[in-house]
Amino acid sequence: MGKKWSLIRAGKRFFGLLAGISMLGFAVAAGLYWERNTMIGEARFAGQQFTTLEELHSASALPTGTHPDSVDYQSLKEDYRALPWIRDVKISVDAGGLMLIHVIERDPLARLVDGGIQGFVDSEGVRLPLVFGAGADLPLLYGFRAEPAGEVIDSEEFQAVRNFLLSAREGRFGWATISEVAWSQNEGVVALTQENGVKLLFGGDDFDDKLKNWKAFYREVVRERGIDDFSVVDLRFRNQVVTREM
Repeated sequence: MGKKWSLIRAGKRFFGLLAGISMLGFAVAAGLYWERNTMIGEARFAGQQFTTLEELHSASALPTGTHPDSVDYQSLKEDYRALPWIRDVKISVDAGGLMLIHVIERDPLARLVDGGIQGFVDSEGVRLPLVFGAGADLPLLYGFRAEPAGEVIDSEEFQAVRNFLLSAREGRFGWATISEVAWSQNEGVVALTQENGVKLLFGGDDFDDKLKNWKAFYREVVRERGIDDFSVVDLRFRNQVVTREM
């Protein structure tokens, strides 16, 4: 009885192994069939919010009717990355021949105001065209050209303002209390408060500490006395806040 049971178990293992080999062969054959015969029948875009479908379609010819292996994916990605709002692109093709082009758009950091011309700028300094519905909660940024879209602002002045804006956004309090930002050669980063337009001076560095000082000053002094008492709050000096009152 024991020998018979062993033979039965051995037979089951053999047939299980045979079935596994058959399934593997089927999968390999199906993969080879897909590689040789699948063509891209349709291409769809996903992820876009501020880039229009018209802009995406005009940026590059869609490779429909083409075998997936013969597509130059790097060149295709570069075509879409040339659009101002597009930071990156991910492309995939499924077994049915559907190409999905997932675009990752840039995250605007401030709204550029350049006379009568406006636009956006991201943390890399890339100028973005003005789009309805974008950046409702962003501070206004003065002192930099808003055009041409797609080009990069790479000046040292912008780098300082960018660092300030990133620190303010990270800390949230500064982001919530400022409405406008500019660069001054004499005073560094200058901001106006959302409430009453009080002028805040932040200099050119150590923004994390200065924003913490602004938060502490607001909670300990402004809330007690009211913001109407101040016209300028100078935060450029270490461990002290200098004010000019109305």
